Amino acid sequence: MSHYKLFLAFFICLISLESFSQTSLFDKQMQVSFDEKQGQFAALDTKLVNENGDTVLLKDVLNKPAILNFVYYECAGTCSPLMFGVSKFIDEVDLKLGKDYEVITISFDPSEKIDLGIKKKAAYISTMKNKEAAKDWHFFVSDSANIARLTKSVGFNYQKINNQYIHPTGLIALGSDGKIIRYLRGIDFLPFDIKITMVEAAKGKIGPSINRLLAICYSYDTKGNQFVFNVTRVSAIVILFFVIVIFLFLSLSRLNPKTRLIK
Repeated sequence: MSHYKLFLAFFICLISLESFSQTSLFDKQMQVSFDEKQGQFAALDTKLVNENGDTVLLKDVLNKPAILNFVYYECAGTCSPLMFGVSKFIDEVDLKLGKDYEVITISFDPSEKIDLGIKKKAAYISTMKNKEAAKDWHFFVSDSANIARLTKSVGFNYQKINNQYIHPTGLIALGSDGKIIRYLRGIDFLPFDIKITMVEAAKGKIGPSINRLLAICYSYDTKGNQFVFNVTRVSAIVILFFVIVIFLFLSLSRLNPKTRLIK
């Protein structure tokens, strides 16, 4: 009977694992997530092309605490809502952009030119209330070698599949010395979270990432341009948890004292 129970538990576990894999918990989007490196430093010798077409170093751009975000300007998925999220907190946060902190947007697609970045910047600024302050929102492009060095240094992982990029969605907070302070995941950010993060960045105080749970419990709806609660994914996690508990219980029940005495 005990063997039957173990076989049944093992069978249920296999089914649950299959269901779990189908929910894409460890799908490509998760596999290319942030490799968090709080306390380490961004590659400050990275060469970037600014909106004037000049080549500059990241260390020359980074003069104060900064929000760094990677996108590619032709992104049809999460990049646009992420950028609108950035424009929203620039309008709402109780800090002055360009004076108290910086926002640095870099395309990780080496084929994109700065002209495209300038157009995208104008489009986002057109939706904002504080258009004057938003001029200090800096956009850049770069070549493949410099992009690879910078993204690796801050733990931003991505893959190109079928002419599109799969990449994590969120922001990276840096101190003025390039120290990685915190990761803010998602596409929408509370002004308070941005403010406290920049205050801590000014002090060089590292902190835990924000919205880590959302990366697991939510998935992005490309039609609605929003993150939605992934019932299937969360259900699979819960089912797998209980299956493991049952399997362990049945396994341990075979090793009780009475069983050992009989043997």
